[in-house]
Amino acid sequence: MKKVYLIRHGLPDFPGGKGMCIGTTDIPLGEQGRQQAAEMAKGLPPVTAVFSSPLTRAVQTAQAIGLSVTVIDDLREMYAGEWDGLTFDEIRSRYPELYAARARDLTLPLPGAEDHAAGLARFKRAMEEAAEKSPGDFAVVAHGGIIAQFLQDISGVWRKPGYAQVIPLTRKDGHFELQEEL
Repeated sequence: MKKVYLIRHGLPDFPGGKGMCIGTTDIPLGEQGRQQAAEMAKGLPPVTAVFSSPLTRAVQTAQAIGLSVTVIDDLREMYAGEWDGLTFDEIRSRYPELYAARARDLTLPLPGAEDHAAGLARFKRAMEEAAEKSPGDFAVVAHGGIIAQFLQDISGVWRKPGYAQVIPLTRKDGHFELQEEL
């Protein structure tokens, strides 16, 4: 059995300080995100390997752990289609009905976005790859949306983790299991 620490990246440096739908838009951590990553790393139990999405905010968070980081492309966030890279004000203005509906149901698909099932399958393959490559307990740094889908798949709970939040899992008999209730 391996312990797995699934971690959402720290707070990004949103251009202009406005929240936005970043999906695969590649932006770095902001100062607060770097502090969150450092605090997360201090409290993280020892691991033998660290894996990360290729997006800068995830790699920077993973680097805070202090080990060499292996990037796995399929750990990236879901592509948010036409919303990717737009501020929430822009989205609200351009897509008012869908924006309002998503306030009630975050699983609704976005126009032109990556299919949820395909994104989840991609992420699960990447998690399997990390488990195979790691000689012991390991950390995976990824993104809120895809982590929420993965957690729903393995536990039935859909919950987007906070920035730099560590979610403890185990890998046993070929399956990932959530170790703490979210």
